[in-house]
Amino acid sequence: MDDLLPIVELYAEVALDAIRRPFPFPRSRKLELVAVRKALDRLVQGETGTPMTPQEAVTYLRGRIEAGAQALAGREKRYCPHLTTWVNQRRYLAFMPQETPKNLEEAISVLSCYPTITTVDVDAHMPILKVIDQHIEYWRATHGAAAASYLRQRTHRYAEIVARWPREDLQFVPNPLRWFTERRYEQRDELWGRTPKAGFESERSRLHLIA
Repeated sequence: MDDLLPIVELYAEVALDAIRRPFPFPRSRKLELVAVRKALDRLVQGETGTPMTPQEAVTYLRGRIEAGAQALAGREKRYCPHLTTWVNQRRYLAFMPQETPKNLEEAISVLSCYPTITTVDVDAHMPILKVIDQHIEYWRATHGAAAASYLRQRTHRYAEIVARWPREDLQFVPNPLRWFTERRYEQRDELWGRTPKAGFESERSRLHLIA
């Protein structure tokens, strides 16, 4: 990190630019400068639980933004949040660097097929994407370059079957993290079907057969 900026320049545009610059894919410079300035004010006022000096706030925020930039390295622009959004949502307070999955694009294409997923949010869905990424790597041993295609086809097939479920049974669609972690895509198609009379006990019996 560069030497700390002089106190008199902490809120000058040159200082704010130095804080925002490491974040990938800059958009509106004006909005980003405003967001950074407001974040510094909040930190000085004790946003973290302890008031900071202006110098401490600059050091803290710049460090968090640099860490965020490193975690986002390698992502395409469409999968990176705007700095303005990232700062305004105060993600720097709870930010923990996450390694980008090796097969991110393929993992996203698989997850987008899941019946309860309408839009993939890379940051919110990162735990699921990491699991899918691990499974893609696992299946490369037997499926080669078609590993992601296999997972995508099985997930899509599950979504097709779920689309025919009675509306009242849609509550039994498992969380995608659980579905992928437990490798339910390996189940036989007939285990995924439901009838109008199916209910909680039927779901429990199916899980019993799977176990």
